[in-house]
Amino acid sequence: MTLDLVAAGVGGQGVVTLGRILAAAALREGYDARMLGQSGLSQVGAPVMVHVRIGTPAGPSPKIPRGRAHVVIGLERLEALSLAPYLGPGGIALLSEEEVRPYEARFRRDRYPDRAAVEAAFGDARVLWVPALELALRHGSPAYVAPVMLGALAAVSRVVDRDQLVLALRDERPAEADAEVEAFFAGYEFVAGTGD
Repeated sequence: MTLDLVAAGVGGQGVVTLGRILAAAALREGYDARMLGQSGLSQVGAPVMVHVRIGTPAGPSPKIPRGRAHVVIGLERLEALSLAPYLGPGGIALLSEEEVRPYEARFRRDRYPDRAAVEAAFGDARVLWVPALELALRHGSPAYVAPVMLGALAAVSRVVDRDQLVLALRDERPAEADAEVEAFFAGYEFVAGTGD
């Protein structure tokens, strides 16, 4: 089994951490996992993108070609638009409903995209909107958006075992593990409850 995933958001949302946790969980299961982070120096408010390839083997390069991702995860609506070209046929887009304007978008005159514009960019792909910030705040912090989206991923992809994701999440930030695991399961249950 393989999983090619691209995630995007803005610095401070945990995009790189999401990639690290996913790769660590895959390695725990015995898969080959490769990760590539691309960011505007990962500063708060700057665009951040991460590629994660999981498989046996994961492939020669961690960079996922356009049109080949099985899943894309958007933690921010404007950055989610940058993911549309990566999603392959039959792929799934897991997108956070919340609007967190990247730093440079605050100075542009362009209109900020609404949900319809984002969905149009994905064409006929399966798009699942997740109230990630709302679920994260219920469990104590906006920093838990990434665990919420990892839970959403666990509900739609069986490549990496849910329990391995939880263990990797606990290892990443042990001090906040209980709350982050609760946020993970909130994302999982939200998506699983949609019938998908």
